[in-house]
Amino acid sequence: MSTPTQKPSVVYGRPVTTDGVPNLYSGTEVQPWTTPDPGIDNLGISSIDTFAVPGVGEYTVPFDGYVRVVRSQPTATEWANAEVYTNLIEMRMTGESEELGRITVTLNPECLSAGQIRTPFDPYAGEGPAAKACRMAVGAIFDMPKLGLQLINKEPIILTIDDVRQIPPAGSPGKGQIYRMLPLHDIRRPDDDPVAYVTSLRFTMGGYLPKEQIA
Repeated sequence: MSTPTQKPSVVYGRPVTTDGVPNLYSGTEVQPWTTPDPGIDNLGISSIDTFAVPGVGEYTVPFDGYVRVVRSQPTATEWANAEVYTNLIEMRMTGESEELGRITVTLNPECLSAGQIRTPFDPYAGEGPAAKACRMAVGAIFDMPKLGLQLINKEPIILTIDDVRQIPPAGSPGKGQIYRMLPLHDIRRPDDDPVAYVTSLRFTMGGYLPKEQIA
């Protein structure tokens, strides 16, 4: 398995240690409304991304793959008050379109992709368990060999999931919070003008995968 650099130059949130944290694969039971012990969740993921290339066109590409997410110790034992911090430690997704060719998306090792799961501030919440919200700020590399490009996002991709009733939120739909367009830069010339943009991103977290599928 690939591992990110130990000291990323861009940090999007709180680091979470992987030392002594168990890997969790298919067969792991998830209890709703319960704060779990720390773990590394090996989950499937699918997404539909739309790319805009100035002067060329806009293309929608479906992706499938996996993510590995390490979770911290919850800050409290009861569900309502618990916060959980997360780091995305590995990602690999592949998609293909006729115009853009095969695209592979992996983590940018220069970024610490981090997030949090917590109960939103809601003074009007009713009685009973309150669903949590999940967010993750991600730095990625979009490898497009047909175009001879590796593209990076310098602004974080914010992945969000609402109505979280279990941790991890396997099987939940999510959205990339992108305001109109997210610039993508050539990794060789990151300070030049953007080469392309992500204009839409929607994803679904899958369930736990067998160890054999995490290559």
